[in-house]
Amino acid sequence: MSKETQQFERDFISLQPAMQRMAEHLLGGEEEAADVVQDCFVVLWNDREKLKNIVNREAWCITMVKRRCVDLLRRRRPTEDVDSLAEEAYVSADDNERQRIALEMVSRLPERQRQAVNLRHFDGADTQTIAAKMNISEGNVYTLLSRAYTTLRQKIMEYEKG
Repeated sequence: MSKETQQFERDFISLQPAMQRMAEHLLGGEEEAADVVQDCFVVLWNDREKLKNIVNREAWCITMVKRRCVDLLRRRRPTEDVDSLAEEAYVSADDNERQRIALEMVSRLPERQRQAVNLRHFDGADTQTIAAKMNISEGNVYTLLSRAYTTLRQKIMEYEKG
């Protein structure tokens, strides 16, 4: 084993249990957490020369894990919202009234949000395709969808109340 590998193990691999616990806490799953930690180690290994001057390696690694987990949760969240909205508002073909109301609510969204929702649900486009068609970043697609779903949830709750 090279001296560089030994140094890396001493400086970073020993932090794996703390990194794993943080990822599991944030993501709720052991397997997904292990993937995040592994990705962090790849980045750490590739940037090992730049990281030699870091004073608090544990804080650096934990922060890295937190950021990766938050990014993963942000990317995943709109998809979960899409699934729940689809189940609630679109799937039941015999529930024409509910479907009509859902379509009406979508039609009242701001233009860009409506466009993103239509591309996602009616055209079946993924976020990369939506981003290309709307000439925006994938992050902006997630933001548009998230805001649209928040608005739709509120409107559904208002409708159901009275």
